[in-house]
Amino acid sequence: MRFACAVLFLVLTQSANAQQQGSTITLSCNGVSKFMVASAADLKPDPITNLGVIVNAGNRTVSFLDNVIPITTLTPTMVGFSSQYAKGRPTISGGIDRVTGSAEFDWMYENIGNNTHWDLTCRPAARLF
Repeated sequence: MRFACAVLFLVLTQSANAQQQGSTITLSCNGVSKFMVASAADLKPDPITNLGVIVNAGNRTVSFLDNVIPITTLTPTMVGFSSQYAKGRPTISGGIDRVTGSAEFDWMYENIGNNTHWDLTCRPAARLF
C-alpha cells in the first residue's frame, strides 16, 4: 500500500511539474525598431536580433531585457501585455500572435520624440543545455 501511495504521489508531482513547465515559453525574436515620431525619410529601422522573450502564462507576465510586464489579454491566439512604469520609465505595451509569432512592442515615453515601435517575428527558442 505504501508503495502504491508513493508511486501515485510521484505521478501527480510530475504531472504538476509538466503543467507548470508548459505554461512558460522562451522565444527568440528578430525584427526592427523604429521611432514613431519622425518623417518618413528619417525612419531608418534599427535591427533587433535574437531578443529573448519569456511568456509565463502561469504568472501572467511577459519578460524581456530588464522588463517584467503584466499580461492583460491571454487567448488561444493572442498574448497582450501592458504596463505603466514610474520614475521616468516608459509605458510598454504590445502583443504576440501565438499562431504566427508576429509581435509588436510599443515604448511610450513622456517625451514623445523617444516613442518607439518594435515589429518582430518570434519563434520558440532552442535550449542550449
